[in-house]
Amino acid sequence: MGASSWAVPVGVLAGIVVVGFVFTWFWFPHAWQRGVNSDTREVDAVRGEDREEQRRKNRETIERFTRAKAIERGEIVPEQYELGHDMGAPPPVYEVRSEAQAYQSREPEARATAHT
Repeated sequence: MGASSWAVPVGVLAGIVVVGFVFTWFWFPHAWQRGVNSDTREVDAVRGEDREEQRRKNRETIERFTRAKAIERGEIVPEQYELGHDMGAPPPVYEVRSEAQAYQSREPEARATAHT
């Protein structure tokens, strides 16, 4: 008795699927990490005035998007959303402190409130 007529095509298809799955399983994380590393190097290479220029361009992009969405909704677009308007100072830079430093900085407050 010979093999069924469907056994060979199904076996070949299963083999192709397994090879594709294994290839994707190993290739995708590698390619993803390579892209992340590339982006990190690109961002790290931008310093000083270039960084400020990049921030300015990003703010202009946000302004254009906000204005387009407001127009799309039928809202009256105020002058502040006109292109080229300065959006003000950049957001503040937050300082990250270790938990011990944060605790030490709150300690005098606790003493002051406890005695009053």
